[in-house]
Amino acid sequence: MITDADSEFHPRDPDDRTWTETMFLPFAIPDEGIFGNVYVLARPNVGIATSSILIGKGFCTQPYEIAFTDPQVHLPCPESFAKFTLGNGLSVNAPTPKEYDVSYENALGACSLDLSFRALHEPFDPGDPEQNPLLAADRSTGDSRHGDEWENGHFEVKGHITGNLELRGKKYKVDCYDGMDHSWGPRTETGTRSVAWVSVNFGPELAVHLAVLIDLRDGQVRYEKLRFGFVVENGEVHPVVDADIRAEHTQLLAINNHIRITDARGKEYEFFGTAISSHPWYNFNPSHVSYQGVFRYHWGDKVGYGEMADIYGLDYLAERMSSHGRARGLNA
Repeated sequence: MITDADSEFHPRDPDDRTWTETMFLPFAIPDEGIFGNVYVLARPNVGIATSSILIGKGFCTQPYEIAFTDPQVHLPCPESFAKFTLGNGLSVNAPTPKEYDVSYENALGACSLDLSFRALHEPFDPGDPEQNPLLAADRSTGDSRHGDEWENGHFEVKGHITGNLELRGKKYKVDCYDGMDHSWGPRTETGTRSVAWVSVNFGPELAVHLAVLIDLRDGQVRYEKLRFGFVVENGEVHPVVDADIRAEHTQLLAINNHIRITDARGKEYEFFGTAISSHPWYNFNPSHVSYQGVFRYHWGDKVGYGEMADIYGLDYLAERMSSHGRARGLNA
C-alpha cells in the first residue's frame, strides 16, 4: 500500500551502493506533436543523481532529430526526494505521491518548463498482492527481462498535468493526462530488461496503465505476458488481469497499436492507437534505451492520448540484433 511518505526516499541498507530511487513524469502537447519526459535517478548511498529532460516533436528516429535533450550525470544527490533542486536547473516539490510540482530552467536558455501533476486516484502499488493479483505468478518466473527496476518498491499514478513549456523561444500551454511513477530498491543495471510501459488516458473518465514483457524475435517486436496493470474509471482503480497488445514498428518505434484488456471485474476494453510523436530515448540510463512515443487513442467515439514505451537493456538488444548476437534470427 502506498502512503504519503512514499514520495520521499525510503529506508535502506546504507552499505548497498546499488540502492536507487527514480521519478518519471511524461507530458504531451498533442496538437503540436510534442512529447516530453522529466526523469531523475538518485543513488543516495553514493551521493549522486542523474537527470534527463527530453522533449521530442514529431517523428525522430535519430537522437540528433530530437528537439531538446539535457542529460546530466554525477549531480549531487539531494537530501530529500520529496522536495529538491538539482544542479541542472530542475526543481521538484512532491509532498505526497498525488502531488508533483516540477520546474526546469536550462542553463543555455534552450528550454524551460513549469508543470503541475495532480492525481486522479490513489496510487497503484504493483508490489501489493491486494492490488495486483498477478504478483505471485509474475515473481515466480525469474525471467531476466524483468530487470531490477520494478522488482522492489514502485508506484504508478494517473493524473492531470498542466503548465507551461518554452522550447527554443516558442511558448506552449500544457494540459494533458498521463501517468507518473516512482521506483526504489537495489538496482544492478545489467541491461537484460525488455518491457513495455503503456498508458492510455481519456481524462477523469477512464485511464489505463499496463506493464508487459517484450520478446524480440527475428527483429520483430512481440508483446507477451502482462506483468501488472490497472484501469481507473471515474476515480476507482481496478486491476487488469489480461491484456493483448499488437503493434507495428519502424526502427523499433511503434507507429500504431491495438490493445485489448480485461479487468478484475470481467469488464473488457479495446483501444486503437496511432503514434503522433516518437523517438529513441538513450540518455536516461546508460545501459538502456526507451523507444517511446505519445499515441492518439480511439475508444468508441472518444479520443485520448498516452505514452507507449518499449524499454530495452542494451545487452538484450545486442544479444538479438548485433553481429555477435547469439540469439540473432531467433524464431522459437
